[in-house]
This record gives sequence, C-alpha cells and structure tokens, in this order.
Amino acid sequence: MMALLRSRRVQAGLAVAGVLALLGTMVVTLLYQPWASDSAPPAPPAAPSVEALGAAPEGVTYTDLGQQCTPQECYRPVAVTAAGLDAEEAVETVYTHLLDQGWGRLLPEGETDPEKVPYAESALSDGAVMVQGSLEPYVEGTTAGLLLAHLVPPSPAS
Repeated sequence: MMALLRSRRVQAGLAVAGVLALLGTMVVTLLYQPWASDSAPPAPPAAPSVEALGAAPEGVTYTDLGQQCTPQECYRPVAVTAAGLDAEEAVETVYTHLLDQGWGRLLPEGETDPEKVPYAESALSDGAVMVQGSLEPYVEGTTAGLLLAHLVPPSPAS
C-alpha cells in the first residue's frame, strides 16, 4: 500500500482531487454568500445644517441639537427660544420670517386653504430643505422646536 501511495501517478491524482475540492468549496461559498455591497444599504445624506434657516428673526434664537439619523434619512432638531412668546407665537414668528425669505408653505394632505391651517400643522420648504415646527420644546428652557430634513418627493406608491 505504501508503494502505491508513493507512486507519482497517485500523488498527482490526490493533488488534483484536493485542488478540485478546494475550488468547489470556494464556488459554493461564493454562490451562497451575499455580496458586501448588496447587504449594506447606502448611508442617508447628512441632515441640512441649521444655517439653512438663515438668520433667526429678531428676539428668536436657534440652538442646533445635532444630527439624528434613521436607516432611511437624517434630520436635525433645532430648539427655538423666543423671549415673551408662547410656542405657537414662536413657530408663527419663525414661519412668517422664512416665508418672507422666499420659503413656500406645505399644507397637510387634503387641506387647500392656508388660512384654516395653523402654522404648526404645516411645514415650509425652500425646494430642497423642509422645516416642520413643533409646539413641544425639544429641550427644557426653550419655547418650541423645529425639525430640518431634506425635502424628498413622495414615492409613486403613495
């Protein structure tokens, strides 16, 4: 038996069988393993900076609370502090200031008359960035909140 294993023909056959087994294992592994580029979705674009709002209206200050992300999008909460104003008045002040700067108003679905929709229930956009006001302050000691995100067109299914 040892003489048979020492023959060049058997050794070459075993080497070829080993190489074929290794190649077969690699092919099966590659076929059933997902590609790295397919398994990792691309990261969403960074949220718009607070500078997209421009200068704050007189008597109002913005505080950037930092970018936050979900797997689909990134957004930026902004605290609004307005001395002597309640939350609704603060959001109205910011919205009218942005409207004066050329921003457009986005009404809730089904609404057509902007006079019947409170500012805090609508959003504003400059065509690329969307801002949504909140009557609930994001941090203690502030008056209201704003949420900045990229304006994304609705999907065809919606």
